[in-house]
Amino acid sequence: MTLIIQDIVKICINKIHKMVEVFIERENKTKQVKENNLKAVLDNLKINPETVLIVKNDELVTINTKINPKDKIKLLSVVSGG
Repeated sequence: MTLIIQDIVKICINKIHKMVEVFIERENKTKQVKENNLKAVLDNLKINPETVLIVKNDELVTINTKINPKDKIKLLSVVSGG
């Protein structure tokens, strides 16, 4: 029950402040940002765009994509081997 209340409060705060929720896989953390485009999000979080795949609402998108507070953003680490 407590988790549900915390989630509701979090959603309300995000809507009031127009914050976007961004999940960063490599840190296994979710952060809140105010930006309205993904390039600004990555700049704010100091993440090199070449090191992540960007997923918006379960769809792979480019760095030029606009975002809004309703969107769920995931930054997935790019891993390569040799």
